[in-house]
Amino acid sequence: MKKLFLLPLFFSCFFSYGQTKKETIDWLNSKFEYSPIVVSEIEKYTMEFRISQDGSFSIQYYNYSPKVFLPDTDNYRRKVMFTGHFKDLSPNSIRTSKKDGKIFFYASCTNSRCITQQNQGPNDFSVYYAREVELAVTSDVGLEERCKKAFQHLIKLCGGKNEVF
Repeated sequence: MKKLFLLPLFFSCFFSYGQTKKETIDWLNSKFEYSPIVVSEIEKYTMEFRISQDGSFSIQYYNYSPKVFLPDTDNYRRKVMFTGHFKDLSPNSIRTSKKDGKIFFYASCTNSRCITQQNQGPNDFSVYYAREVELAVTSDVGLEERCKKAFQHLIKLCGGKNEVF
């Protein structure tokens, strides 16, 4: 009788699961579909953040002069593309920073420099490799913890591991 009771409990451990990789990617893409215009004393910028179904990501970063009234993809001062893959990031590296009512999400590589930064003009066309990246920006305070967990979950689903120490 005791075995009959424990049998369903035993099998439920194997069949319970969290969100799939596709569900996590779709959810994160929907939350960062439009990044707000971030304004500081010396610049304005916005980002287009996209995660592909294989776990790679791209961030198109547009920097504008503070004098530009209505920024768009035609009147930028500088454009930068960041690319990488979630498998190369560390789940425990996800952190946030708050400034001027916006929440910024950051992630770091597990080892070495796994993020490619390509400056795409109009005057600079160089390539660099970075260890940390600003993944996304939101002004929705209610998303901070949920998005941090989703980023960590996606990194684990893609094969990313915590740093040893």
